[in-house]
Amino acid sequence: MKDCNSIRRTEPRHKMHGFTLVELMIVVVIVGILAAVSYPSYQEYGRRGKRAEARNALLDATARLERLYSDKNRYWKDATDDGPLIDTVTATSASGKYTISYTSADPWQTYTVTATPVGFYDAKCLTLSSTNTGEQNHTGTGSDEDCWGK
Repeated sequence: MKDCNSIRRTEPRHKMHGFTLVELMIVVVIVGILAAVSYPSYQEYGRRGKRAEARNALLDATARLERLYSDKNRYWKDATDDGPLIDTVTATSASGKYTISYTSADPWQTYTVTATPVGFYDAKCLTLSSTNTGEQNHTGTGSDEDCWGK
């Protein structure tokens, strides 16, 4: 007959299942590092998409102004125009992420169209603007390539 102590020593131990706290903390640190690296890239990707919307809105506005110039020989409407292409001096982009403002100098032979972000901050491209001469400008810390995709 076996005594109780010998039985316990000869039986296999039950294998423990699960993670240790150290293993769990290593996983948390790795996920944190991946998030810290990828999240700024994701934010920049979103801002680049918004800038594309601003560029499209500016191109649309300049096309409308050029069409108006070809019809009226000026870049702006006056009170006697019955069907103006541009009926306000400010507008919004397609999804409302940018305010588009139109300015023209007397005698309505020049213009500047400016896109300003609404509801978000874009340090690289605070504003985008285009003129009647085709000049494309921006304010902010970004390069022309960042803002205009050249």
